[in-house]
Amino acid sequence: MPLDPYPSPSMSDGDRIVHLEFMRNAIAMAQIALENSETPVGCVIVHNNQIISRGMNGTNQSFNGTRHAEFVALNNYISRNGFHIIDSGVEESNRTSGVGDDSSSTQRRIREDSLGILTNCTLYVTVEPCIMCASLLRQVGIRRVFFGAWNEKFGGTGGVLDVHKIAGSLKDSSSQKGDYEVSGGWLREEAILLLRRFYLQENERAPEPRDKGKRIFNPIVSDIIDISDHT
Repeated sequence: MPLDPYPSPSMSDGDRIVHLEFMRNAIAMAQIALENSETPVGCVIVHNNQIISRGMNGTNQSFNGTRHAEFVALNNYISRNGFHIIDSGVEESNRTSGVGDDSSSTQRRIREDSLGILTNCTLYVTVEPCIMCASLLRQVGIRRVFFGAWNEKFGGTGGVLDVHKIAGSLKDSSSQKGDYEVSGGWLREEAILLLRRFYLQENERAPEPRDKGKRIFNPIVSDIIDISDHT
């Protein structure tokens, strides 16, 4: 797990309030996902303190395992600016006409500037990005990620792998282009309780549905264990 969970002692009260407000927007997206029988994970992308895109898990309804909240939010923003997400990263859409056409060049420059905005954006997501999503965030050059609950099975930003800092610590000279800052534990309890509510629901699309009638909702979330105290 990341060793710098919320709240960071170096962060001002004003900054905490701002980050919590954006995290509440991500929680709201996760709530919508839950109401639509999707795994309740939601996120927002923020630029200059303005939300420029939102996303929530859509794997169940789309039958597409890549429709994680981060993919959806990024694709919503990128597709509006003439790009689309492909397996190997981000590719420009074939919208321009002739090569060398002034209007086409202008459109291309506008789209590239829009994509470049992501390098100054912050992603707020209710659950730590999985390895797949953490890799995508590197490819698009996201600047920072704030998340709620840690992903102990598939986490790509400290839960399992450190995809966000392939070169090593972000604070040393080995940091490379694409590395991004991560802070976890924001509205963690709310994020976990949404997940627990989801796993109490019956999944009609499961190959072998399980009887969940005897499961009981547990509203108690244990405290974060700072692993720096146990190493």
